Amino acid sequence: MRESEKNHRDEHTYIVVAADATTTDTLCADYGVAGACIADPQRITHRAARLRPASILTFFSRDLIRRAVENHRAGFRQNWAKTRIDDLGRVPGAMRIDANGKVVWIYRGRHAGDLPPIEDLLAR
Repeated sequence: MRESEKNHRDEHTYIVVAADATTTDTLCADYGVAGACIADPQRITHRAARLRPASILTFFSRDLIRRAVENHRAGFRQNWAKTRIDDLGRVPGAMRIDANGKVVWIYRGRHAGDLPPIEDLLAR
């Protein structure tokens, strides 16, 4: 057996969105990832992953400001009209779940901009 065959992982990547199904479908279609998103309006996944709200102090951290500037330069803009007030302090997270439903790896952000590049997350 070749090494690449031994390490093959039969996986699927999904994005959990804290919004209703219609909003999730629209958002994911806009970003070109339609079909890869799961709506979670009650934020069940967020609570299950024990992602805590960010501290108010993180809103002024150098790391968050740096990430905001990077995103702005890359063309991303916050749609303040659609932002819910309870989403402002929400931190991101990522997890790998095996075929049996067991969480084998989890990343919990420290502030709203604290999520590693997707390449790093997929390499886990």
